[in-house]
Amino acid sequence: MTYLILEWTGTDLVASRFFTRAGELVFQERESRPAASEADLAAALRELAPSDDDCRPVLAIPLGRLFSREIDLPIQERAKLRLLLPLELKGETALENEDLVFDGLPLAAEGKVLALWARKREIAHLVQACTEAGIDPEVVTTAPIHWEELLSPDEAEAALAVTDGTALAVYGNGKPLFFRALGSDEGELSRTLAALEMARQVRIERLFWHGSPVGNAPAEAEGVPMLALPVTDSLAAAFGGDEAAARENAGAWALARALQTGRIGTFRAGELAWTRGREQLKRRLRIPAILTVLLLLLLAADAGIRYTMVKRDLTSVNASIAALYREVFPGRKKSVDELGELKAEIRRLGAAGAGSHILDTLRGLAKAKGDDVTGLFEVEIDGTAVRLKGDARSTQAVSQYRDRLASVLADAEVGQITAKPDGSVTFSLRGTISEVAK
Repeated sequence: MTYLILEWTGTDLVASRFFTRAGELVFQERESRPAASEADLAAALRELAPSDDDCRPVLAIPLGRLFSREIDLPIQERAKLRLLLPLELKGETALENEDLVFDGLPLAAEGKVLALWARKREIAHLVQACTEAGIDPEVVTTAPIHWEELLSPDEAEAALAVTDGTALAVYGNGKPLFFRALGSDEGELSRTLAALEMARQVRIERLFWHGSPVGNAPAEAEGVPMLALPVTDSLAAAFGGDEAAARENAGAWALARALQTGRIGTFRAGELAWTRGREQLKRRLRIPAILTVLLLLLLAADAGIRYTMVKRDLTSVNASIAALYREVFPGRKKSVDELGELKAEIRRLGAAGAGSHILDTLRGLAKAKGDDVTGLFEVEIDGTAVRLKGDARSTQAVSQYRDRLASVLADAEVGQITAKPDGSVTFSLRGTISEVAK
């Protein structure tokens, strides 16, 4: 993957290219073209357009072309800031919010945010100039708000500033504090540092220079010595230890690093949102989508085949049942439920076969009754299980009746016995038809 960083300074367009190796950025080349106007910028873009499409372009515009304000907003996520800033600044900008695009940067002070906005028309013209040149920038931003990438961890506790002569970025405890675009006046940097110390009581301990040889920079500003930007860690590795090249291209490297890590801000949102990535993703997903559709079609075809086979088997079974019904009952008309009628006839035949032993059982129950059992008013026979209820003269008569049923019922048991006012009882008894009775 190649990162194409296009930095428009207002006078020149600088194109820096980086590629990734083992997850780290490596500097490839740098080209520059004069671009003092938007017409010159369009021409320079055509000259510097990449020959391949496998790159992630970033267009960085001067900080001085943006508007900014510090506001109270306790949100750290930049994506959410871009959504909320138009609401927070509604009615507080010279133009209607519909004509502006916003970005935000959380500051070191708790609950403080640097709100940045630009005219939508200007960003749209820049994007159009890029696309006409064959470049569709994924991000449109400004470089100074990403110089935090240039700070090494051992400098996180100091109050320091970073400048390239066109802008100033101030950091405290490793977090951004203040940003300002600088004009061509050599004394503006010193005045900015003095005003910062008076208004915010922030005394800069170190001031780092990058973008051009430090010898071209003033020796100091407001008593703070001008130092060359330290080149360490990933920055040094990207340029193979060439400190001069690293300082000259440090701003481009910071933008590429922010894009690689996802910490970069952008003014491409809403109507200006970058869509090429989604189109590329759609192209990459096209083949998996086609394969998924084919898989679904195969599954549907398999389900259809299975359904057809099951339906055919059911039709065959129904035909067999109908043929059997006609053989068993040749004189009957076609039935609505042939299977149900066959089952009913089978149950009826089974009950008829059992009728003989049912009659024998009833005969045995009545014969064993004697005079002490005055009557049996309920008898239920279910297979070999027998349950009966009757009246007897006494409890002892019920026990004697159970004993006399030994040849008729096996395991006969007396159930509930209920006494009546005249001294007689109502009883229940159950047992199993014995083999002898059968």
